[in-house]
Amino acid sequence: MKTAAHILVVIVTGSLLGTFLGKLVHLWFPQGQAASLMATSINTGLNPVTIDLSVVQFTLGLVFKFDIMTVAGVFISAMIYKQLVK
Repeated sequence: MKTAAHILVVIVTGSLLGTFLGKLVHLWFPQGQAASLMATSINTGLNPVTIDLSVVQFTLGLVFKFDIMTVAGVFISAMIYKQLVK
């Protein structure tokens, strides 16, 4: 049974896996076209906003960073999840 928690776990696990794979690719190919392709990312979300009430200060924001290896990691994580849950 797929729930929102399962989907969240797949996305978080895949993001961590993709970040790790991106670091490995950067170690193997420190310069060149592969490194520049893997370093390209898209940042989207809400930039941090600070609300200062003198007594309490809140900082709110959420920014997502997508790159090729993160998307690949989520895809790999989803495929592994699909095989395990059969």
